[in-house]
Amino acid sequence: MLASRGSGRVLICAAYLSAIMAANGACVATAEADDEPLRAAVAALFDASWERSADGMAKAQEQHRRAKELAPADGRADYALALVQWKYLRFDDAERTLRDLTTADPEDWNAARARIYLTILMKKYSQALADIEQLSRRVASAAADPNRADNRRETSHFLGQLFGYLEGPAQRLVSQTTVADVRKGVMGRLGDSDREAFGESFGALGERFSQLDVEKRRLQVETKAAEEKGKEEELKRLAAAKEGVDADKELIRRQHDEALKTAQDGLARIDRQLVPLEAEIGRLNARGNIVRAEIARLDISANSLLAQADSTDDPGLAASLRTQAGFFIGQIRRFDFEYQQLDAQAVQVNAQRAALNNQRGQIIARYEALAKQLGVAASKLGRTEKRIAVEETKNRKPATGNSPQVQTLATTANSITSYVEFPLDRERQRLLDTFEK
Repeated sequence: MLASRGSGRVLICAAYLSAIMAANGACVATAEADDEPLRAAVAALFDASWERSADGMAKAQEQHRRAKELAPADGRADYALALVQWKYLRFDDAERTLRDLTTADPEDWNAARARIYLTILMKKYSQALADIEQLSRRVASAAADPNRADNRRETSHFLGQLFGYLEGPAQRLVSQTTVADVRKGVMGRLGDSDREAFGESFGALGERFSQLDVEKRRLQVETKAAEEKGKEEELKRLAAAKEGVDADKELIRRQHDEALKTAQDGLARIDRQLVPLEAEIGRLNARGNIVRAEIARLDISANSLLAQADSTDDPGLAASLRTQAGFFIGQIRRFDFEYQQLDAQAVQVNAQRAALNNQRGQIIARYEALAKQLGVAASKLGRTEKRIAVEETKNRKPATGNSPQVQTLATTANSITSYVEFPLDRERQRLLDTFEK
């Protein structure tokens, strides 16, 4: 117990008191003077590290080393270091420091309470129960010490709170049979007054847990009802959205069918217009081939006659041959004129064919562009449809009511910090106050 520090110096003073009464005051003054360097070292430890910083833990360890050099057997510097380690969330280090401290001084009930609280906070329930038994035995052994009455009652109150927590909020985390056995042993050791303090805190914590649990359940029921209503409304909204998607898909299908029919009709019309043109170009090509063949035949005949006329010595025969050749040449000119007419007609027909084929290409391009546009729209609708399906699946799941608020309240209802206070600032001040006593 921290208040017991310096008891060795008090015994020394008592020895001197039997010889000289005046020496008592001098001895007390010496004890207080001896405490002053340690008090300053512990205060410096807190001052250097209590406000959390990157190097605060290192500073605390350095100040702890200096304090231990001043008073190696005094555990108050160790307790100060444990509080700082706790504040920096170095729970394992703090637990180790407290374990060493309570092992060296089992009567340091403040450190024992801190260690038990920390082990429960770390969910080491078996260790906590073993430490509770040890502490309760210390309390029971001090039942006749009037100087420790307040500390006994405070510790008994603390133990009642712990069992209220272990048998209430933490009941699913620790064996209730073990907890009940340990509580029975603890209550059997305590005196009437201490047992009364134990019972008061035990019952008060149970009431507090019941209040929080009822509040959590009420909020969960309300949240679940709101969640169910929200799911129902969301499913209605999704159903309407799905109907809209189905309508849009049907519209896209109709637009595609209409575009396809329009394209097919346009292509069929062009094909019908191309049929006579193809027939005409075929006729022109056939006639052109005949004309070219006649021209070639007549040209051969005319050239043959002219050659004969040039080779004969008979003027009459030569004249006759040239006259026949002239006839063939006239025929060639007529056929050549006809071929030119056929070629001009073919140019016109081919121009009409090209125009129709150009229209054909435009119809196909328009259809393909619209089909692509409709395909993009259909893909978007497909993604929307999948998203709706996912949301529908999610909203068809049963409502749980486990909103963040409910989870926060559940965490609060199940946490030891909601019922048993262990403010580090208070413990820090309690420790500093021991130097003033």
